[in-house]
Amino acid sequence: MGWGGGLLHSHVQTFPVGSMQQQVTCYHYKDENNDWTILPRWDEPAYDPNAPLRFLKDGDVVRLRHSSTSRNLHSHPVPAPVTKLNHEVSCYGNDTVGDVQDHWRVEVVDDIKRGAKSHVDKIHSLTTRLRIRHAHLGCYLRAANAVLPQWGFKQIEVSCDKENNPEDIHTHWNVESHWNDRRQSKQIAFLCDGANHLIQCQWATPNFIVHPSSAISGTLTSPCGRRTTLWFPTQTSSTSWHPHRSIGHFNTLDFACVVGGTPNSNTTSSAHR
Repeated sequence: MGWGGGLLHSHVQTFPVGSMQQQVTCYHYKDENNDWTILPRWDEPAYDPNAPLRFLKDGDVVRLRHSSTSRNLHSHPVPAPVTKLNHEVSCYGNDTVGDVQDHWRVEVVDDIKRGAKSHVDKIHSLTTRLRIRHAHLGCYLRAANAVLPQWGFKQIEVSCDKENNPEDIHTHWNVESHWNDRRQSKQIAFLCDGANHLIQCQWATPNFIVHPSSAISGTLTSPCGRRTTLWFPTQTSSTSWHPHRSIGHFNTLDFACVVGGTPNSNTTSSAHR
């Protein structure tokens, strides 16, 4: 977790073992396949772009739809390809096909700016640390150091861990980016949101740098050359219950803080682990 690792990722290729469903991995570079949309559960009314915004909060159960393939983040009692004791995590179904295995519960760990979980009213990009629990199986979304074979492009395995260990940082995620066209947003400098973020980046990733222009553009560059433009709503930087997507590089969740968005329309987010 923190400011290093990989972004929650999927691509059209499928697992050659297990369920044979679409692969889910952690990937370390900027890519449209790191983008996810947060949507209501299957047993809730479909997302209504005209309804009041619903902010993502601790305990919410949502679906995470992969923005570029429209498949849902999914887990089931199938062994993960490398970490056999964990459940496989895949992408399955589409906008109309799915089941309860697509439901994930958001559990706040804490927030590096606001402090303890009790002080976190909504999920905030960059600062809120999360755990993502499978609502049906009770396992936790996890990405550690297990590397997939060549068929998985040597990317990091994402699995669902049956153990509930709140101290396991490999089950901690955070939202890197969040878009929501329904909210008035403005681009602000990274340092304006607090030096805590910069300190965290430098502490975990010594080569992480901020471009001199960042004070104006809000653009960051990571060691691998990925650039991220930071956008925050004018009223609050929290996540809303509205389709959203995220773009990521580190181990963070690629989803937005509002339910119902997508990368460049509505709401989209990226997540880091």
